[in-house]
Amino acid sequence: MSSIVMNTVRRPWALMLLVAAMLAAGAATMRAAAPAAGPAYLANFPNFASTLSPALPGDVDTALKARLEKAQLFPQVQREFDLYSWQMFLSLAWPTNNAGMSAPRLTDTGFGAPRWTLWHNSSQVFRTDGARPAACGASGGRALFAAPPRDASLPVSKGLRAFSVPNTASADPRGTRLLGVMSAVGELNATNLSETGQAFTGPMIDQNGEFVFYEIMIDPNETNYLCQTGLYNINGQLLFNAAGRKVAMPSGSMTSDWSGSFELKFAWRIMKPGVDDLSRFFTQPAVVMDQGPNGQPVERRVTVGLVGMHIAHKTASSPQWIWSTFEQVDNLAVDAVAHPKLRASFNDPGCAICAVDQQPQANAQGVYPRIPTQAWRAIPIPPDKQALNAQVATALKAMGSVWQYYQLIDTQWPTDPSAKPSPWNGPLPDAVTNKAGGQVTPTFLTNITMETYFQGGNQPACRGVEAPTGAPCPASYTGKTPVQAASAKPAFMTESCTGCHSSAGIYKTYDKTTGQGKTTGQLTADFSWLPAQKAAYAKTP
Repeated sequence: MSSIVMNTVRRPWALMLLVAAMLAAGAATMRAAAPAAGPAYLANFPNFASTLSPALPGDVDTALKARLEKAQLFPQVQREFDLYSWQMFLSLAWPTNNAGMSAPRLTDTGFGAPRWTLWHNSSQVFRTDGARPAACGASGGRALFAAPPRDASLPVSKGLRAFSVPNTASADPRGTRLLGVMSAVGELNATNLSETGQAFTGPMIDQNGEFVFYEIMIDPNETNYLCQTGLYNINGQLLFNAAGRKVAMPSGSMTSDWSGSFELKFAWRIMKPGVDDLSRFFTQPAVVMDQGPNGQPVERRVTVGLVGMHIAHKTASSPQWIWSTFEQVDNLAVDAVAHPKLRASFNDPGCAICAVDQQPQANAQGVYPRIPTQAWRAIPIPPDKQALNAQVATALKAMGSVWQYYQLIDTQWPTDPSAKPSPWNGPLPDAVTNKAGGQVTPTFLTNITMETYFQGGNQPACRGVEAPTGAPCPASYTGKTPVQAASAKPAFMTESCTGCHSSAGIYKTYDKTTGQGKTTGQLTADFSWLPAQKAAYAKTP
């Protein structure tokens, strides 16, 4: 199955059109295969169901998935996951009041903010002082689907100061974003921005010369698990690892709505009235900690627009998680004829010689000149995704919803969840494509606003495999004889959500004096980078 589906993003256009034709030809068969009373979002399978519902089953329809796989209708299995991605996106965007009640319609924005604003921000769970989160309660109580009290006195990232009282005293805890992280990878912010030297961690700058800001939200299921295990700080991780325990986040079930662990990552850009068309973005007021002209943090009150969104969800059918990624449609290109005053957020079509996907460089004083990032997508959005996105946009436009201006880039999921990770020094292509196990499809998946600098191309295959140390493999295999010379053989590689997150671990050692520690190896943190990247050491456990 994986050999059929996994590489579709790189096939010639003729084959892509053939896949689309297979979807259309199999529509009648699929309707017959679909359950008589299944989830509402599958009512028009394999097409998008325009009658929307805020309900979200905790997993894909596994019975339908099994029937499709038995019939070898693999493109339709991908379509089932893509429809599930859209249902997750819209369910999370659905207006919801503070008691967790959904609005009658997606467009009833006065009813409440999106459902995800009821969840906890990662900085509220992984406090910069390592203290027990308020979300855990006094004695390990369960986090609820209710508006969490956002403690504005807590810094949103390591090294940053807390936001000032005048800017946060009257801030709506659900309707105002508090932002300070300037990289989708790690904890890059205004206090350490000039110190970045690690690959892939640089900031992204839009065409207005503004930094992109990032935040992560965690659902109550995962929050509860982190509270119960103590993984929210380094102290708890050391105890957890010493006890020989394994990280195992809750898994979602199709019979239980909103079950399973969710991690959401958002990319926000600062909007400029009169320059940007705010009607095409989901916007919220925000307080951001920006880098000032002297390199020092500067607090600003702004309006931000959503430009990228990752949804990571662990389910029973997908122990390697389901990875769904969305972007705003104007990120890279616009229709200059239909919208002559509109311009792309991260690409200048008039600069034919601009180098693409290059990290900006700070000057000698550690200050970043506000030179826009010329972003480029290494792997085009597949035609079947484009067709589905067109269906969704048509339905949402008829409703007058701002979400018509967002698109699914792709959905990554395991085609064989029981498949063990392939040996890091074994034969190609498995050493690259299956390093996380599960035989995921598609092989590669990136979001232009979050993995801008991860996008590669033809390179030594060694860079895409995982050595036992957790670091990329060396240029040669000293003392080893791989079945295939994976280190020297060139391969096309960009990045994979599953592959990247499979490298995450938890702390196993920590030196309080130096503040340095080591983490466990690959596949030891259940695909979550949060414990390793966000946790701090509590001086008073």
